[in-house]
Amino acid sequence: MKKFNTLRALRARGAQAALAVGAMVMATAARAEGAGIDSLFDGVDLSGISAKVLAMAAVIVTIALVIKGPSIVKRIISKI
Repeated sequence: MKKFNTLRALRARGAQAALAVGAMVMATAARAEGAGIDSLFDGVDLSGISAKVLAMAAVIVTIALVIKGPSIVKRIISKI
């Protein structure tokens, strides 16, 4: 029974774990390159630091919506 509960918990947190591992791998690769995320933003030609911060915020919000989107949509549909 304990193994079943552990597997259920792993299944429930699997997407979050995969996202964390992916972010860690990307961060490690970026640090190995030396330039980091600035090289990604320089390819888009964002000239100011404020534009880079806003672009990063947009990326973070998009990732959060991808993760939480289905549950939010279910909640909205259930209220209709």
